[in-house]
Formats: sequence, structure tokens, C-alpha cells
Amino acid sequence: MTAPLEIHTREDLHRALQLLYTGAGVSYHKLAAAAAVTAAPNTIHDWVHGKTFPQWENLAPVLGAWGVSEPGAMRAWKDAHTRASDDSRNRPGVWLAQVRDPFALEVHEPITVAGDGDGAVVLPLYVGRAHDDRLRAVVERALGGQSGIAVLLGDSSTGKTRALWEALGRLRGRGGWRLWHPSSHLEELSEQLERVGPRTVVWLNETQRYFLPRSEQERGRLSEQLRTVLADPRRAPVLIVGSLWHEHYSSLCNDPGSATRKLFGQAVIKVSASFTGADLTAMRTAAQKDPRLKLACKRAEDGRITQYLAGGPELIHFYDNEASATGRAVIQAAMDAVRMGHPNRLPFSLLRDAAAGYLSDAIWDCLEQDWFEAALAETSRSCKGARGPITPIRPRPAGARGQRERPGRGGSAEGEPVFQLADYLDQHGRRTRAHLIPPIGFWEAAVHVHHNHQHTLAQAAWDRGIYRDAIQLWKNATRHGHPRAAHALVRFIHTLFPDDPHPASWAAAHTTLAPAGVAELLSEFRKTGAHEQAQALLARDPAAHVTLDNASNLAQVLRELRKSGAREQMQVVLARNPATYVPLDDPLGLASLLGELRETGAHEQVQVLAVRAAAHAALHDPGRVALLLREFRDAGACEQVQVLLARNPAASATLHSPTTVTWLLHELRMVGAHGQVRALLARDPSTNITLDDPYEVARRLHQLQEAGAQKQIQELLARDPGSQTALTDASGISWLLDQLSEIGAHDQVRVLLARDPATHVAIDDPGAVASLLNQLQEIGAHDQVQVLLARDPAGHTALADAGGLAWLSGELNGIGAHDQVRVLLARDPATHTVLNDQPWVTELLGKFHETEAHEQVEKLSIRLPAAGMFSEFLKISPDREAFRFGLEPHDHTPAQPWAWHDLLE
Repeated sequence: MTAPLEIHTREDLHRALQLLYTGAGVSYHKLAAAAAVTAAPNTIHDWVHGKTFPQWENLAPVLGAWGVSEPGAMRAWKDAHTRASDDSRNRPGVWLAQVRDPFALEVHEPITVAGDGDGAVVLPLYVGRAHDDRLRAVVERALGGQSGIAVLLGDSSTGKTRALWEALGRLRGRGGWRLWHPSSHLEELSEQLERVGPRTVVWLNETQRYFLPRSEQERGRLSEQLRTVLADPRRAPVLIVGSLWHEHYSSLCNDPGSATRKLFGQAVIKVSASFTGADLTAMRTAAQKDPRLKLACKRAEDGRITQYLAGGPELIHFYDNEASATGRAVIQAAMDAVRMGHPNRLPFSLLRDAAAGYLSDAIWDCLEQDWFEAALAETSRSCKGARGPITPIRPRPAGARGQRERPGRGGSAEGEPVFQLADYLDQHGRRTRAHLIPPIGFWEAAVHVHHNHQHTLAQAAWDRGIYRDAIQLWKNATRHGHPRAAHALVRFIHTLFPDDPHPASWAAAHTTLAPAGVAELLSEFRKTGAHEQAQALLARDPAAHVTLDNASNLAQVLRELRKSGAREQMQVVLARNPATYVPLDDPLGLASLLGELRETGAHEQVQVLAVRAAAHAALHDPGRVALLLREFRDAGACEQVQVLLARNPAASATLHSPTTVTWLLHELRMVGAHGQVRALLARDPSTNITLDDPYEVARRLHQLQEAGAQKQIQELLARDPGSQTALTDASGISWLLDQLSEIGAHDQVRVLLARDPATHVAIDDPGAVASLLNQLQEIGAHDQVQVLLARDPAGHTALADAGGLAWLSGELNGIGAHDQVRVLLARDPATHTVLNDQPWVTELLGKFHETEAHEQVEKLSIRLPAAGMFSEFLKISPDREAFRFGLEPHDHTPAQPWAWHDLLE
């Protein structure tokens, strides 16, 4: 038997466990049945064979069953487990001390200045700003042992990545830290997160690359994975850093209840686009020692110094004034490709074939044979020493120390060269080309890109009315193995040709048999009455291809097999005993699977899965625990509820997410675990919160109300929040008034109203103003309504938020403030609002109709197709039938008729 002192790595531990198992001669089932052992037989099997690494609290009872009982021996094994757990060889990333190239981490290459010595100083001198202070605080907490996340939010080239790079200095100086920069392959981040260990920086620069290509469900799952890593005390400290543009943040976080919003909401640190005040003074002082800063200070407009350093203005000048017709066409094709959702690693063939669609016939006919190569040479030249408009992405030599594949770098799947559009031009293109739909030549060129990207571009095409090309892209993506493309193809083409069975038959024969894709396709066949096609798909035996590694996919497959009447296929899946083998890392999937197992009558499977989840599920995520408690409650699994409660979840739950803590309090209350409710509240007492943030006070009151914690509510009210909260946040004041009214704290409502919040709140956020107007009306504070209206919110509110504008317009109309409605409409919101959230745009159109603002309806409707809201355009178009086959992108006229047989094979 291996001595514990000889165990230093995970491999050592697995070998030692194998020797213990062999020497004891006890089966896995008997081990699992031993006193105090909580691990399942297959779990112990995986430990012994090195498939998974055990937690100490689960391993210790098994060691006891193997005869390790003397306290000294058990301590030696615990020390051995700790050493093996800390074995860094299996962790992703490299030692931070080896990471010395800022450009490998995507810091912008700066401009060069004539006479700047030998260029030994790679980066210009750094001048910190307010965001650096906030970022430094997160880093200091990490140095103190606390995991954290910081995501810098700002426009392109505002210094986000440089700030993250500078923050690494403190960690590098301490030593012992690793840095992991996941590649652009989506699977790597999800698959390797489980292996992240203590003192690791997870570098997610351009964070949208890891999230936007995923489905909403996949984004949520990745967000939960990241939150789990942050909440796991065994891994602490882990530091996750990233960066986002504002438009990417809006796309990812527009749903306040989403897991992505919960992950990023409190992590965001805003980065100003300009240097002003003391920051500008400090920059000018530093410029005396750095000629690049000196030039930037002299020439940058409006303090936009970092943008100048990154060559931003030079890039725009080149694009607007110097680029040849072919160079401009290549840049526009790249702008549109990235704008439509293709990753910013653009294959040679895509740029070449797409750029042709941006050239007139007269120019095309006169081009030289090597026109595209010449255009690439032109656009790849540096601007003032900074990266050019479109530059090649060259793979680094294999085996270079401290280097690895960089996100957005490397060749395409086919091995052809790939190129990158400069970030600054990417953002410029999103602004200046938002009203344009890429030409037909672009969509035809897209048929040769990777099937994952074809699926993404197909959706972009469909959303803009380019129906034929969208269906062609989905057809190609299906043939090349995209798991969800067939579902999209069948779903959308059915709206055009409901009586044509050929598309569904083709999809049933050609779709891959990946579980999630099969489930979605069966669901679509059921909805559209394609029963023959469903049977054809089932005849391909999809149940045999179902894997047991994803609870959500399992639940989805079982559900659709059941609803399709495929009982035999369903029994094939159940016979593989999924409840015993499915991982316990997806709470939403586990809840779905438990529910589906109940629906299918697999009660033994329900019991097995409930027992495993109750005994082994991690307790640090309050949302996960709440979800399990609810599912156990629905299943009548009272014993499992008690098993889980006996593990004291109130002591383990992290408190960083108020929403999930509230949910856990509610579920604990529903199962009668009042002691756990008190214990959880005691860890985060109301007396500890400050009273200056009305949103925080309202949130806490809501949380305590959900938990039935009347004593704590009274303690909080006794501190007189109404007289102490800040009055600038209209949304926060609105919610606080709502919560105070809800719990009957009318004295506090009067105290708050007496301070005249309507005079003090900011009125630049239309949604916040609308919320406050609504709440003031609710509680009868009509004098405050008039005070707020007298400040002319319609004349001062921002016009970008379509949802906020719709809400404000409705509230103003509802209280009879018609003058304010006219003021708002006179500012032409239809031209200025950002079109990134279709439900709210629909709502805004409805408000325009209600107020008979026909000019605003027309202006907004013209913008809809290019914004990816063609379906909304059709709803208000008088020529809806004419657009049955889509539209022509160059002039927005109806497309020519086409049918399934016109598509390419």
C-alpha cells in the first residue's frame, strides 16, 4: 500500500486508491453501503480509475471503510489529498511570471513616433484613472484570498485591455499566480473551468466572444459555471477579468433575471472614453517623458487619448479618405461579417468572395487578376505604427514557452489564412452601417464558412428578410453537422411554404443525431403536424446516440420522445440508468430531468437522482439549493429534503447574489426549515446594510418579506431609511416606495415623500422616470407627480432606450400629461432610439400608434429591416403579402418568388 507521504500528485492519489481498493477486496456497492459513506458506487469507481477527483469530505468515510481509522493516519491522508488537490500540472494556464508579451493578451499595439529611440519601451507610460482604482480593489481582495470578477465596460480602444494588463503587475509581483487565456473554441472554457485552481487569473478579454455565439441556455449555463468557480472556497482565490463594449453588454444582459446579468451586473467597471480634469493633467505630465503620449495629447480630440494611441483616428481617416475602391470593399465586407455575427477571424475566401459584392460592375470589369491580394496588402499596412484596418492572424510557432493559441487567432478550419478587422473599425462600422443590409453577394459568399457560423449568419439573414439565403445557409449547416440548424430550417421555412413536405423530409434524413438537436426537431415536427417526418427521424434510432453527460439534454430528449409517443426509444434511454450517471453540475437541468422522470413514471430513477442530488450537490450556490428543494417538494421527496437540510445549506450558501438568496429563503420557508431561515438571515443581517442606496434597502425589505422575517423588517424600519436614503435614483426610490407600501410602512412612505424626491431624482433615464411616475400615482402622491412633470422629463431624458421611452410615453399619456408626450415626440425618438430589443421596439411602436404619431411610426418602420426586425416591419407594412419571399437588400423591395427546389444541394 502506498504511504500517504509519497502522494504528491493526482496521479499518485489515484494509484494509492486503486491499491487500497484492490487490497480490501470490497465491491463498490458494498463500499457505498458502508456507514457514513455518501458516495455512489460509480463515483468511487471514477475516483479509483482517475476519472474524477474526490472531495475530502466524501473520500474520508471511504478511507475509513478501507480501514484507515487511526487519527494520525487520517490526518496524513488529508494532507496527501491537499497536496494532490494543489497539483498544478492539470490546471489550465501558464505561470504569470512567463507572461510578458502584452500583445499576446490583445493589448492594442500603439502608434510609433519618428525619433522614438529603438522602441525598447513597448507600451507608452501608463496613467491610471478611476476604473483602475476599482480594478485594483478587486485585485487586492484576490491577493487577500477572495475570489472576484471584474469586467471593464467601454467603447473600443478606451484602454480596457491595457488596464487589465497593468493590474497583473501586483499579482506577478507576489508570485505563485497562473494566467489562463481560453482560446476561441467555445468548448474549451466550459470544459476546462472545472480544473481551474487557486491563484489563477481567468483572462476573458473581449468577453462577448465566449458568450454571444452561444444560445441563451448555454450562456446561462456558462455563467453559472463561472459563478460556481467564484463561490467555491476550495479554489479561492480565482480572479476573472474581462472587457465588453456597451452594445455587447446590452445584448448579453438585457434580461435582468438572466444568469449572465447576475454574473456581470455587479462586476462591471465603466471606463471613460476621454481623459478629463485631473486625469488629463496627469496624462500631460506623463507626456513629457513619452513622445507617443505627447503626440496623442496634442492631436487627440476631446481627450480621446487612448483611441489615438491605438491608431483609431488614423484608421477612420484611411477608411474614409485613402482606401482604394477594393480596399474599402474588403473593409466593408469585414465590417458586415462581424456585424452579422461571424467571429472576428475572417477566412481569406469569405473576404474575397464577399468583397466582390461591394464593387460596381464598372470597377469589377477593370480589376487586375490579383486585385484581392493587393487590397489585403493595402489594408494590412500599419497606421502610425498601430495595427492596420485588416491584418493577418498568424499562428505562433508550436511549443513557444508561455504562448498558446490566442482567441481570434490561428487558421480557419480548412487551413486557409484568416484575418482580423481592427476593433475601432468594427465599432465604427456598427454605427455607420447600422441602416444597411449586406448585399446578396455577401450572403452567397457565406455558404463556404464553417457550419457554426453559417447557422449564425442564417439567423441574421432571416431577421433581415433575406429569406432564401437564410434557408440555404441552414441547409448547408445541417448537411455539415450543425446540431440545431435543421430545427431552424424546418421552423422558418414552414412559415413560407406550409404545404411543402420536402424541407421537413430532407431535415429528418440529414440532421445529425445530437440529443438537443433531435429533441428540438421532434418538437417542431409535432407543432407543424409533420408526423411522417417524425417517424422517419425516430427510425434512425436517436435514442442510441443519447449521452448521459448533460441533464438538460436528457430531459429534453425524454420529453420529446414521450410527446411523440416513442415509448420504445424512451425505454432505451431509461434502461441506461441516467439517474445514476448524469453529472450534478447543472441545477436547471437536474430539475428538468427529475420532472421528466416523474412524467415518464420512472419513479425508481427519480428516487436515485434525488438521493444523489440531496447528498452530493454543492451547497454554495443558493439558487441551486433552492431549485433542488423546490423539485424535491414537488416530487414529495420529504426524506431528500431532510438529507439536504441536514447538510446545513444556510451555512454554505454564498451571499453575493441577493436574488438567489431571496429564492433560497423562500424555499426554506416553504419546506418549514425555519431554523435554516434564521441561520441564513443571521449571516447577512439587515442591520449591516447602509441606508443611502434606496434600491438596496428595497431589495432587503423584499428579501425579508419573502422569508417572513418580521423581526428583521422592524429592525430595519427602526433605522429610519426614509430619512436617510439618497434621492437621485428614480428607479430605486420607486421600488423603495413600493416595498414600504407593500409591508404597510406608511410612516416611512410619508417621511420619504416629505423630502421631495421628485425634485432631486435624475431624469435622464426614461424607464426610471416612468417607474417613479407610476409609483407616485399608485400611492396617491399627486403633488409629487406634478413636481416631477414640471421638471420637463420628456425634454431631458435620453432617447436611446426603446423600452424606457415606451414606458415613459405610456405613463405620460396615462396621467394626461399630453404636453409632455408632444415634447417627447418632437425630439424624434424614432430616429435616435437604439434598436437592439425587439419586444420593446414593438411596445414603442404601439405607443406611437396610440398617440397617432404616424410620422414616428413611419421613421421607425424604415429602420426595422436593417436592424434585424423584419418580422416587426411586416406587421405594420401595408404590402405584407408582397414581401412573402423576403426583400432585396439593396433597395428593400420585395424579393422574387423562390421555392425549396431552387436551393443548392
